[in-house]
Amino acid sequence: MADVPLRFRCRTLDEARHVVSLLVSRRIPPEEIEVLSAEPLHDVGEALTGKSRLPVFVVAGALTGAAAGWGLATVTARLYPINTGGMPIVSPLPAGIVTYEAMMLLAVLFTFAGLLLEGRLLRRRPPGSERFSDALLEGEVHVLARVASADEADDLRLAVDSGRSSTEV
Repeated sequence: MADVPLRFRCRTLDEARHVVSLLVSRRIPPEEIEVLSAEPLHDVGEALTGKSRLPVFVVAGALTGAAAGWGLATVTARLYPINTGGMPIVSPLPAGIVTYEAMMLLAVLFTFAGLLLEGRLLRRRPPGSERFSDALLEGEVHVLARVASADEADDLRLAVDSGRSSTEV
């Protein structure tokens, strides 16, 4: 793919939604489309990336933490056995407390990691994004896309411009 960059400056949120739907209808892969705005556009983000996988991170962290906590408690009790007159070496209540604490700790850490990954907070900014940060603060929405060829870029520019003129009338 030649990665020809496109940038559309939209004055309203509805115009940005229209541009994104046009790009998706032209079979531009969602990972090649990026929307920059001063406020979150949940419907556009969900249309491009689908549902959040954050609950999977939470459940995976909880299960991993529970297994790690139970393992820590049982291995520690078996490595350092204290004979307490016929009581089990691994007592369920203290092991349950350690299991719960480890489960909560890893659930929170996995949730934080999932938030960073799902929110794409660790990614680098697109090159040149500093140039139009003032326009974003004034309420504009910028739609960035990468297409395969210059001809496809020209076709998309023409389609978006014709769509804008028909909605402005």
